[in-house]
Amino acid sequence: MKQPPYNIYRKHFSTHRMEKNMTGILLVSHGNYAQAMMETAQMVLGAQEKLLAVGLTPSKSPEMLKEEICQAIQALGGDGLLVFTDITSGTPFNTVALLSQEHSFRHFTGINLPLLIETLISRPYSSLGTLADTLKEKAASTFVDVDERLKESSGTL
Repeated sequence: MKQPPYNIYRKHFSTHRMEKNMTGILLVSHGNYAQAMMETAQMVLGAQEKLLAVGLTPSKSPEMLKEEICQAIQALGGDGLLVFTDITSGTPFNTVALLSQEHSFRHFTGINLPLLIETLISRPYSSLGTLADTLKEKAASTFVDVDERLKESSGTL
């Protein structure tokens, strides 16, 4: 993927060495949402290691999705794994929840681009547990009622 000239995070990532034991991240969603989020995050931050996306498309059965997720878990596993799904109780969520009985990973649902970017920025320097704590702490701040915020702050964000 060609990197855009306006990449604001490139300097940060090029001056710090990535840990080899970095936590893997797997995005699982309906349709192409996971793939699009992964590509968008890489447009902002640059290429990322140990980041994969799997989507449930109309041509894919739940069993095919499960197999694809298992392959991704195997490819990313070993040093800790975060799995993000899009919607609670949807097929991707349910499949990942069932697989959590067979594999060791942390599963979060309701992923959005700000949380993904925060996680990607933090993970070279954070343990799986620290990343999980940060996600829980930051989640509410990624969804903002802008009109309400403007009224509260007299027109400034």
